Amino acid sequence: MNVPKRRLATIAAVLGFAVLAVAPTTQAAPATRAAAASPTTRALALVPATIEAGIGMRIAYRRYALCAASNITPSAKSTFINGKKYTLGTGICPIVMGWTVYNYSLQGPDPTVKGDTTIWSSFGSPATFPQNTSTGWIVAAPVGRTYTVGASGNTAMANFWGYPCVVTTPKTIDGKSYPMAVCAGPLMENIDNRPVSTGVQAFTNAPTSATIPVGLAKIPSGPLMGMETFFINPFPIS
Repeated sequence: MNVPKRRLATIAAVLGFAVLAVAPTTQAAPATRAAAASPTTRALALVPATIEAGIGMRIAYRRYALCAASNITPSAKSTFINGKKYTLGTGICPIVMGWTVYNYSLQGPDPTVKGDTTIWSSFGSPATFPQNTSTGWIVAAPVGRTYTVGASGNTAMANFWGYPCVVTTPKTIDGKSYPMAVCAGPLMENIDNRPVSTGVQAFTNAPTSATIPVGLAKIPSGPLMGMETFFINPFPIS
């Protein structure tokens, strides 16, 4: 997606974060033992047992896994984020190339994602991307919806902004191959790295058939309060 440099500069000035042009890099592949494990097991293993997360937003042009419309399956694994315990889940997310907003406090300076077989989940707003619906995989424009967060059954939520993924088997959709990743992330945790309470409004691109949709909940306080619409569509076509 082409985003005018002037718009990027305006976003950076308003939100106070850096704009970085990041090119994909190739590093050493993981050890043979890690590669032998399933992508789901590897993705879960990449999430640290304890995470100290802050708000360090950056903008970059690079490859990333976009989980905005993904359905998440809970695992038996968990992690502590800023002292709070969260269950981890995994899901399949398409890999896209374009402008993205990412959380530097989660991804650097000593990232767990290294090499060309791993990638970060992140936010962006491509015009279309692969999505898994109740009738199978399609390539379509994102369709946003709101819902009330509950404890289970189609109303929970997952935060997959800035968490590790493992590149997996591509999906063929209408005769074309699309790269995919298995990503891991916390359940019932918001993009400001605080727990999500039931009863609040949440936003997602996942279909209503998703058992645990990826999304973000309304942010009641703090520096990201009121920025939900920005994260839902950070780079609108103008």
